[in-house]
Amino acid sequence: MKDRTYESASNEDEVCCIIGQAVIELSDEHQPVNKSTLSLKLLAMADRDKDDERVLLYWIARKAITKPHQLNIGVQGWR
Repeated sequence: MKDRTYESASNEDEVCCIIGQAVIELSDEHQPVNKSTLSLKLLAMADRDKDDERVLLYWIARKAITKPHQLNIGVQGWR
């Protein structure tokens, strides 16, 4: 039986890492970092990835950026 608590915490960490990677890539490309550019960067990153589970995390990350009040992933300041 899978421990859903661990899976959830792990996914939260993954989402945070994905958002951080998107911010780094935007910065490296000398692009502004805002909700719009971050959302587009996450879409592009999801499009490049072939792992379906990871692609889902990109979509969760997009939702966390665009509608943080609808997402409860346990990160302070996102509620």
